[in-house]
Amino acid sequence: MSQQRTSLQARRAPQVRWGGRDGSASTSSHAAHTFSALASYVFAALRLNIVLAVGALPLVLLLLLAADPFSAPPALLASVYLAMPVVTVAFCAFRDSPAFRIGLSAREGAGEDSWWRSWPEQSLLRPALHVLRRTGLRTLGGTALPMGLALVLVIDAQWALGHALGSVLVPAFLLGAALALVTAFNTTALISERAAAPWHVLLRIAAFSVLRSWPLSLLNLAVMMIAVMGLTWQPLLCWVLASSLVLYVIWAGARWSILPTVRPRAS
Repeated sequence: MSQQRTSLQARRAPQVRWGGRDGSASTSSHAAHTFSALASYVFAALRLNIVLAVGALPLVLLLLLAADPFSAPPALLASVYLAMPVVTVAFCAFRDSPAFRIGLSAREGAGEDSWWRSWPEQSLLRPALHVLRRTGLRTLGGTALPMGLALVLVIDAQWALGHALGSVLVPAFLLGAALALVTAFNTTALISERAAAPWHVLLRIAAFSVLRSWPLSLLNLAVMMIAVMGLTWQPLLCWVLASSLVLYVIWAGARWSILPTVRPRAS
């Protein structure tokens, strides 16, 4: 009789215990781990914003000192092009730094092709300099063609404004410049994945992924437009607080579009 009563009480007991010594300890441990991961992410993002500001110094100075930096597209696009190496650094950090991998194991990004495998988990400056040395020139070479094409198309759009067919040509030129800009960011995402790939392979995959994953390309364009509006309103504040967040969204869309063409390395 006592055994039947014990079995009945066991069946009526709740499957999940809230409160109590074990439940409260488990809940507080989970909350502490979540808060620690979130604090690590925010701290790493703020440090990365400083790295981005230093690496993109021409762009930052143009945004701060020019009365209307968007009135001179050649200077603006040239400064964006010079900032592409540090964008690759940010993409590599998003891919491999444990501080940006909330909810994932700290060892998941520590494979053979990880940029962070030889550095402590919270390290940022030294691996960033390592990435910059390894990928800086490749990024400038790989993004030269799409950024140059974007510059030519923007200048053509300015020229077409004063002509009869401007209402037709200007949207076409601006759309082409936007696609070239997205291709440049996809190229940097590819370099963060496979830095040793030839330039023509990087450009072909990046351009194809822009057209194939056009919803993600439109999303990245929308994020870029919002970033431009924020930089026009308050350049320094938006850069310090949101530059890594904007690049994270762009990197996520670019990486999702290129991953089907990136084969894993052999162990």
